Amino acid sequence: MANQIDQMRAFTAVVETGGFTRATGRTGMSRAAVSRQIIDLEDRLGVRLLNRTTRQMSVTEVGGSFYEKCCRILEDVDNAERSVSDSSSGPQGTLRVVAPVNFGLSDIGQAVVDFLREFPLIQLDLSLNDQMVDPMEGGFDIAIRLRQSEPQLPKTLDISRISQSTRILCASPEYLVLNGEPDEPDALGQHQCLSYSYVEDPSIWRLSRDGHEYVVPVSSRITTSAGRVIAAAAEQGLGIAYGPEAFFREQLAKGTVKQVLCDYELPRASIFSLFARSRYVPAKIGAFNTFMERFFIGRIF
Repeated sequence: MANQIDQMRAFTAVVETGGFTRATGRTGMSRAAVSRQIIDLEDRLGVRLLNRTTRQMSVTEVGGSFYEKCCRILEDVDNAERSVSDSSSGPQGTLRVVAPVNFGLSDIGQAVVDFLREFPLIQLDLSLNDQMVDPMEGGFDIAIRLRQSEPQLPKTLDISRISQSTRILCASPEYLVLNGEPDEPDALGQHQCLSYSYVEDPSIWRLSRDGHEYVVPVSSRITTSAGRVIAAAAEQGLGIAYGPEAFFREQLAKGTVKQVLCDYELPRASIFSLFARSRYVPAKIGAFNTFMERFFIGRIF
């Protein structure tokens, strides 16, 4: 029975990731081992589940039907194991999380410490990566993502909103003395700007006030997702910076940068947790999402 379950896991991983090589990250098996599992499964069933060529792989009609049944069986098996484990000792095991680099450089450090203190049976494996990683394909339990709107997800993933990120404009006092402080959004077009790349179009800054939206094309000296780079550039007087308020927390406190156009709002971004869709969310994932949502209440990011 255990071998049949392993074969089903290998088969569903190949279907969901689109190939044998990609399935290795999901299953922890080598490519050869994944291929062997599929061959043995097809031999045992006496049917072809996958059409394979040197360039592509596709699921046969019977393979598609079998895949749906495998998903239900594997979910029931996983749920049964998790329910017994969670009920006996609470959330436990290794939790693999991938998050953007800037998120990892914020309050996440203290959040991780507090989380592990509250859940002593969980071991956390935290990776920082700005690439858009599919948690299932990358072998992660959770992927943290910052988006202005809720992302469109494949049916294999679910989502939970952890917090929101407030964005501001700021510049050094020296820059503003030399170049003047903008008193309206359109004036930004006359300034050197430092743009944050985690927006729909970094060359277009959007502000709003009293229900009116201002769309301003800007000239960017630098465009980056690196919070420390934007904060340092603003502090050194290279221009007016756009980014999450947390980027500039230290500089604002020291007075080496000041906020501009404070009466206008910038689009907020939400911080989402992405994880595998299941009728039973593993206790360690639910614990992490609930804890992070609670931790970031009232905090700036």
